[in-house]
Amino acid sequence: MNLADMIEGHVDDRVALISRNRETTYGELRDQVARLRGGLSAAGVRQGDRVAIMCGNNRYFVITYLATLGIGAVAVPLNPSSPAHELEDQLATVEPTTVVVGPAAMSSWSQVDRSLVPSVERVVIAEGEAADEVTTISDLLGAEPVPMVDVDPDHLAALIFTSGTAGRSKAAMLSHGNLASNIEQGNTITDRTRAGDVVYSVLPMFHIFGLNVALGVSLSVGATVLLVQRFDPATAVQSIVQRQVTVVPGAPPMWIAFSHFDELPADAFASVRLPLSGASRLAPA
Repeated sequence: MNLADMIEGHVDDRVALISRNRETTYGELRDQVARLRGGLSAAGVRQGDRVAIMCGNNRYFVITYLATLGIGAVAVPLNPSSPAHELEDQLATVEPTTVVVGPAAMSSWSQVDRSLVPSVERVVIAEGEAADEVTTISDLLGAEPVPMVDVDPDHLAALIFTSGTAGRSKAAMLSHGNLASNIEQGNTITDRTRAGDVVYSVLPMFHIFGLNVALGVSLSVGATVLLVQRFDPATAVQSIVQRQVTVVPGAPPMWIAFSHFDELPADAFASVRLPLSGASRLAPA
């Protein structure tokens, strides 16, 4: 098995991702992920290596995450807006060989003391020009595609740092089987995400709700994922109406913000058939 096969089998021309108003079909996504598997492999990333992904909710995150899983490496999603000292601590904990840096993380990454993270052998930037010891995702996408590897269900897939609300943040170990069973649970409930749905995905991918419920479940059924970097109720409503969003996974602060948004149009959620809440308790009111 391999968790990354969640994007296989869907209609080629169905839209998988919308990121910065750019649409990526499932056919294009499969090709990009296969080429990035090839690029990462050619760069020296091996099965079991940790790959830190410091990207926001965008196409770069998705293809890097799926390509990392596909070669049997371990994805480590990190908050791209974390300060340098926090990144240093987390990187030293998980000891990645590769760091993928998105636009939102460039400032913090530039302040990281590389002597504190000696495990890092290569840096891949999502945007910008290649330099000494730095390559780009665009360069890696020029590689020949390689097939997905087969792994055992208990093979480590991801390390997700806990929120740290009950003590120091820890890297939780999640296997391919763990994540696949969670997706299967999501796909067996009566009110579930389905093919043809448009899913509003603003929950951060460095938390499991955003990573496996908003992204994983959606891709597994062939839905369209609208990737959003930051939450703002006004722009969220515009996106939901414009893109005819049907599924909105949200944490309680999102729903509270909507409820306090005085300018919310009466028909703002007319297209939404499935609102979801999780991560903490939502008051019944």
